[in-house]
Amino acid sequence: MQKVLQCDCGFEARAEHEDGLVAEVRRHAWEAHGMELSPDQALLLAFRAELDATAPSRTTVGEAVRDSSQDVMTNGEEKE
Repeated sequence: MQKVLQCDCGFEARAEHEDGLVAEVRRHAWEAHGMELSPDQALLLAFRAELDATAPSRTTVGEAVRDSSQDVMTNGEEKE
């Protein structure tokens, strides 16, 4: 199964195996952004991207249905 990681700049790193993806991510980070990533840092980026891709869609705080009885004023007092 091919693994893909997308950079914010639009670059996509693709590889058949984790080791290849880590190498592509490290190379791109250095060449395009001047960032020297360790293999562990690149692996963490790849792992997080994979989790984000498989995670169910999330509801933002503003879209969430809220129970007004749980509201709290910004000064720490409970809302009446």
